Amino acid sequence: MFLLAISVICLTTVLVFLVKLARLAGQRSHIIAHEDERSDWPLVSVIIPARNEAANITKSLGSMLAQDYPADKLEIIVVDDDSEDETRAIAEQLIKGTAFDARVISGRSLPKGWLGKSNACMWGSMNAKGEYLFFVDADTESEPALLKSIIDFSQQRDIELLSFNPQQEMLSFSEKSLLPGVFLSTANSMDFVASNTEGKDEAIANGQAMLFLASAYHAENGHDLVKADISEDLAFAEKFKRRGHRIYWAFADSLMRTRMYTNAQEVWDGFSKNMHRIVKAPTFIQASWYWFKCQWIAWLAPVLLVVSTLDYLQTPSDLALWTLGVNAVTIVALIATFIGLVRELFVPIHYAIFVPVGISLNGFLTLNALRLHKLNRVTWKNRSISQ
Repeated sequence: MFLLAISVICLTTVLVFLVKLARLAGQRSHIIAHEDERSDWPLVSVIIPARNEAANITKSLGSMLAQDYPADKLEIIVVDDDSEDETRAIAEQLIKGTAFDARVISGRSLPKGWLGKSNACMWGSMNAKGEYLFFVDADTESEPALLKSIIDFSQQRDIELLSFNPQQEMLSFSEKSLLPGVFLSTANSMDFVASNTEGKDEAIANGQAMLFLASAYHAENGHDLVKADISEDLAFAEKFKRRGHRIYWAFADSLMRTRMYTNAQEVWDGFSKNMHRIVKAPTFIQASWYWFKCQWIAWLAPVLLVVSTLDYLQTPSDLALWTLGVNAVTIVALIATFIGLVRELFVPIHYAIFVPVGISLNGFLTLNALRLHKLNRVTWKNRSISQ
């Protein structure tokens, strides 16, 4: 009877988890390619902060130089943030002969109390003149229709901060096996509709792609507002929303791609910067509870299925059969969800079996992120970003 009770509790927990995921999937707002004809495009400044991005800058900057946007309405600023590789040389070669106002500038010295990326973005904005400021990471690649699409999307909805999720490219075994589960468990802690609704506390943003109405950005002193925040994107969303600005979170899978990390070590280091903030677990108790939930979802169902199978084989009974059936239903529901997830992320279907590993890992990432934050030991790109 005890095993059946635990199995029912597990099934109930999983169903609640899956219902929330299904609700989130239905709530997603998508930015699609702009097709309507118009001529009144605003001046846009694309700002790309780049530190040691020699491996990525060709894709990100190159795709911006290929934008289907009026040449006299677009400026592109690459901020070379004290790179130690060929980032600047590659960027300068790419912009030769372009019709757009594109240039590479040197980043300013890091002021006291500032973190590197926010400082680079702020310096870029101080050299920009656009009506819109689009901060985009150097590890992204955009379709030619991106700028027109996000500008039109923002203007139609009177958005002052638009941020969106691009398609996540996963090429290595580590990426395909770990990231789907990490993304799944992370998404479960979000509420897309609440983030896009005025008066709600939820506020989501992605630092890979953030489009600001310049007047709103400058009214809040730009990145000075989040100069010491490791999660500058989430901090911007929260502070902008509290100050009465219209923020919006969407998906742009067909318009932008990114490859965040290339191996397991980069996944660990990258998400350890701020996972506790992303999943809203800023204290040890909250992070521990989140870790427990991740392990429960990842491992309890398969463990119970094995235990209930052995129990039925040893002592067949109606109770044992019911217990086995409950656990089988739980596993089928999870497997179906994991298959749907990897297919949506363009990952081969057999990687669905690794999704629990990614879910479990996210619990450890949260604890590690909180640990590093408390110890002021957060680093990225060979530079301390601790507060």
